[in-house]
Amino acid sequence: MRDMVNKFKLLNFRKKGLSQVVSTVVLILVTVALIGAVWGIINTFVIDNLEDAEACNAIFEKISLNNEYTCYNVTSDTTLVSISVGEIEGLSSILVSVSYEDSSVTFNLGNESKSFDEVKSYPDNLNLVRMPGQESGRTYLVERNGRPDNVQIAPMIGKKQCDVVDLVQPVSNCF
Repeated sequence: MRDMVNKFKLLNFRKKGLSQVVSTVVLILVTVALIGAVWGIINTFVIDNLEDAEACNAIFEKISLNNEYTCYNVTSDTTLVSISVGEIEGLSSILVSVSYEDSSVTFNLGNESKSFDEVKSYPDNLNLVRMPGQESGRTYLVERNGRPDNVQIAPMIGKKQCDVVDLVQPVSNCF
């Protein structure tokens, strides 16, 4: 009888040992799978954000406000905003903001001509405006009374809205 009990204990010990090895292997496999999943998510997120950042970083100094012609006209109580665009791939629009003490005028210039309440093309005073083409510039007349605090522009590359790339503050008088 003792021999049988000893054999049973020996078999039971082997089962426990095998169970611990299998448990360890399963835990290692689950850990590796989780690390792989997390890496896949983080890698995709980082690559997408780097591509967006790259698109916006490539345009600095290729789009700007022309300081000489971005000014406040004391006589007509209006503001001129002059934008210059260099060679930029994928420029889809330019967000323009003219900020006053208690309000602002914001308009989004695209490739298609649009009409805005307080914005006209300059010097021809046309109601339809669009953004400048590559390697060119345009001036816009903002018909809002009062001197603006600042004028800023933020381009959109493809579907990515970039941060402000140029700012005129304070806005000087036109000569």
